[in-house]
Amino acid sequence: MDSGNVISNPQLKYRLPLYPVQFLCAMAIVSLGPLLDSMMTDFQVPLARGGLISAGLFAGNVSGIVVLNMLLAHVRTKTVLLGGMVLQGAGLLSAGLLSFGLWSLVVAYYVVGLSGALLNASCWMWQAAHMKKNPATAALQMILFFGLAMMAVPLVVGAALDQGASWREVLAAEGGLSLLTAAVSAGLPLLDVPGRQNVRYSHLKTLFSHNRGLILGMMGAGFTYVGAEMTINVWLPKFHLEVYGASDARASLSVTLFWVGLIAGRLLMMPLAKRFAAARLLLWCGCTLAVFTIAVALAPGETLSQALVVGAGLGASASYGLIGSYSGRFPGWQGGVASSLFILCGGMGSITFPYLMGPLAHSAGFRAALAAVAAPAIIYAALSFVIHAAAQRGHSPT
Repeated sequence: MDSGNVISNPQLKYRLPLYPVQFLCAMAIVSLGPLLDSMMTDFQVPLARGGLISAGLFAGNVSGIVVLNMLLAHVRTKTVLLGGMVLQGAGLLSAGLLSFGLWSLVVAYYVVGLSGALLNASCWMWQAAHMKKNPATAALQMILFFGLAMMAVPLVVGAALDQGASWREVLAAEGGLSLLTAAVSAGLPLLDVPGRQNVRYSHLKTLFSHNRGLILGMMGAGFTYVGAEMTINVWLPKFHLEVYGASDARASLSVTLFWVGLIAGRLLMMPLAKRFAAARLLLWCGCTLAVFTIAVALAPGETLSQALVVGAGLGASASYGLIGSYSGRFPGWQGGVASSLFILCGGMGSITFPYLMGPLAHSAGFRAALAAVAAPAIIYAALSFVIHAAAQRGHSPT
């Protein structure tokens, strides 16, 4: 069933494809961290330039947001999702089988990032359009599947590397999974997002005039939170390899532990989201992430650092869903545009902060560079006050 009508909180069968899509989005992102050291070694990439690979991925992400919102409004959501999965499969296969140096790998990851944006942003547009009752809870439910991949994929990738698999084989397998999921999803129903329009300046002007403070707060929080989270996802395995001399499996485990904490935090937050304002929970998340990230960076031993990673995950936990849930405070089509701006700013943060990690680690050391991730966490915690005040002024329920 494909419908252009707004159906509030539809049955599971009309939103089922969103969940494997979230898994695929996360898979392509989180596998980069465990594979980064092998890629840099094979292509002899110096530490100061290691962030270029993730920059390619997230530059593609930003481009995908622009394409989706400027050109694809009249394409059905299901078609965008299927096309995005096929494109992601092609990008991953190209990265694994055809790349011959740093820049060819960056280009392939650009394609992966572009497709990921089509997938992720479409899911959030759908969420804003249809999940009007308890939107924070619904958002957390959807991104649990994102979190599942972020938790499971590093374990699988790390074990595969320790067993002798190459990073090329891992990416080829991921590309095949993306294509297989597209084939299966083609037969599943999905409600469409009604009333979408290609975004023009007049639309942005209308959105900002509705609640300027809220959208600016969401954009700033998205930039800093996603930037902090992606820095941890991309660089944490390399941090454990360099600082503690960990094996590939142990280094990849650090990302899994981060997401164990993150998933546990999201499960804990789901009932709390019904009782407390999302911005108040966001404040707690940002402060907790900042404290534990510094502790992870300064821990004297690998075991303690790995344990503290779980605390950092608890801090990050619901941040993305809590920020994104405020897109539901905008009426009609504005909610989809608000979601896209939030994701776009998250993509900009993902380009900026992970890229800066390489030069900072090269000049100041890995411990100082990782501890610096606390800075964006503190910023988005502070922005929670802006978001809360703006939502109250907009007469939105908390």
